[in-house]
Amino acid sequence: MGALSKVGWMIVNIVASRNRVSGEIRTGIRLRIENPPPGVSYRIIEDPIRLSPPSDDFYITGNTTFKWFLKVLIEPAYSLRFRGLTHAFFLNLYIPSSPWVQEIDQPIFNLFEKYLKKSRKDTLYRLAIRTYRYLFNRDNVTIITWTEWSKEGLEEEGFRGVKVIPPPMRTCSRKIDNVITVGFIGVDYDRKGGDIAENVMMKLPRWVRKVYIGKSPRKVNGIIYYNPMRRDDLLKLMAEFDVLLFPTRGEAFGFTALEAMSLGIPVVASNVDSVPEVVGDGGIICEVNDLRCFLESTKELVNSPEYAMELGARAKAIVTQRNSPGVVGKELLAVYRELVE
Repeated sequence: MGALSKVGWMIVNIVASRNRVSGEIRTGIRLRIENPPPGVSYRIIEDPIRLSPPSDDFYITGNTTFKWFLKVLIEPAYSLRFRGLTHAFFLNLYIPSSPWVQEIDQPIFNLFEKYLKKSRKDTLYRLAIRTYRYLFNRDNVTIITWTEWSKEGLEEEGFRGVKVIPPPMRTCSRKIDNVITVGFIGVDYDRKGGDIAENVMMKLPRWVRKVYIGKSPRKVNGIIYYNPMRRDDLLKLMAEFDVLLFPTRGEAFGFTALEAMSLGIPVVASNVDSVPEVVGDGGIICEVNDLRCFLESTKELVNSPEYAMELGARAKAIVTQRNSPGVVGKELLAVYRELVE
């Protein structure tokens, strides 16, 4: 493990955790596994703590507290079993004793402020920073993240040598028909801006199809609601969108926006955290909670299919250039080689 095999392939351990909706491998990890660098073969190691999907939530609940209790007990000892180059994700308590890549999607303060609703002055935040500096600031560890915004935040928190390697994403075509569809996807109603999305949809013309995928405390007439679903089903439904509403109030990265862009779908998104960097000029950026901007921008796109197609083409071009598996794979391979040579 973590060295060249007899046939010349580099074998890398990749530690896989699962999402809180369907129990599938989390999107960022799945994309790495599906798009390995040239000459790399992944040995998938499942997260040793396998509980029900709600225990993988981002918020502090009884389920998540119990899971972190188990992580403290199990992960440090479990990591001693790893041999060779290992690629782990997000925040865990493995002790990197071999060559190690730690992939983090956001600064730790963003997780605490936007997800856990705790400030940087909180004792738990200060404990987390000390713990993860101890684990990740090692000569045998390279930290990678997905955006310059995240890199700057992690460096501000005292993490060394952070590299930006975006997640790989392949482009494909969306469904083109005579029905204009505006869509929203979000499990967390408040953080994802589900209320903004519903208020925008309520004010759109009746001939526009409105699709809301996620959880909502209300049901608005004229909006088609779907419960959270598996990723493959979600992408099939997303391919019917002509516009994606992304009015998030806090985001680590924004895979929903990236996946829409990969299909050539223009995004109307919030100016928050990493989102403007992810969307670039492949969409329209509004200030957080600016209902008027989200509404007027969406109306502009549904009333001007030519402009929507132009913006969607720009979005797909950004993904092709920045997130190409070939380009991203070479960058990641260079990190792997640096660690093992």
